[in-house]
Amino acid sequence: MATQEPRPAPARGRRNSFRKMLFKGIYNAILGLLRCSFWIESRLFPQRAAARALKMFTTPQRLRQHFPQTLPSATVQDLETDQGRLRCFRWTPPQVRRRVVLVHGWSGASTQWQYLIPLLLEEGCEVLSFDCIGHGGSGGRQASLPTFVSMLDQVQKQLGPFDTVIGHSLGGAAAGYALSTPVGKGFQRAVLVAAPADIENVVRRFAAFLWINDDVRQRMQLLVEQRYQKDMASLAVSRYGRQVEVPVLLVHDQQDQEVPADDLQSFAEGLRHRRVLQTRGLGHLKILKDSATMEAVVEFVCAKDGNL
Repeated sequence: MATQEPRPAPARGRRNSFRKMLFKGIYNAILGLLRCSFWIESRLFPQRAAARALKMFTTPQRLRQHFPQTLPSATVQDLETDQGRLRCFRWTPPQVRRRVVLVHGWSGASTQWQYLIPLLLEEGCEVLSFDCIGHGGSGGRQASLPTFVSMLDQVQKQLGPFDTVIGHSLGGAAAGYALSTPVGKGFQRAVLVAAPADIENVVRRFAAFLWINDDVRQRMQLLVEQRYQKDMASLAVSRYGRQVEVPVLLVHDQQDQEVPADDLQSFAEGLRHRRVLQTRGLGHLKILKDSATMEAVVEFVCAKDGNL
């Protein structure tokens, strides 16, 4: 019986595999050096290590992408804020059913909503998305959760009012907290996708990833709180959740490697008026590209008040 010899992998495929291996090797080497430097500096110069960690913790990677040509052109508007220029994108259908503001996550940008925006437009929703300070096309270099809340406030005051807020990751945490403050007063419903329930746990995960010891982590957290004049403990849903009066849809993937699914449980326990949508196999970012999940979000946004 004749056997067929396996075909050699195409040259392009081999080159791509080599590039991926090379990139992974370089990334692991840099990460190893960074971890070792923090491990040493944390023990010899803890305050200096805390200051360096603060800079890393509050400096996002700037994602620059373009909206696909299939998406209708947006009206672009820049708002001048005390923290820099805020780039905003607005889509307005002929007849407006609801007014929705979108808040991306850490190191994200408005372009990450490109799969949700057309679904909202089809249902007659006016949509505004902004690149937070230090992100996308906006100015500034550093940000934190209070920055997201502040920029949401600026958008609501200058370009609103909007009746619905949808946030992903840190943007979801910011939207959730805003609902318990005067910033969220005008919102009638919200969707939080893959949102962390406690920013202090985010700090702990950040420190553990970089081999930063508890002493330096606490010093860094104090520096963050001093800079943004906000106690991190107050940003946990366990503290503010009962003050949220509007219906909230919680969307989270069971296999999210960035924000553990336990955070979904914390939100579910902390909020009184909530619905839960749990997915599987989508992770932290692909969940924004999943058509079934985004359609469920739109259904919640456009549902009549009595059906929430």
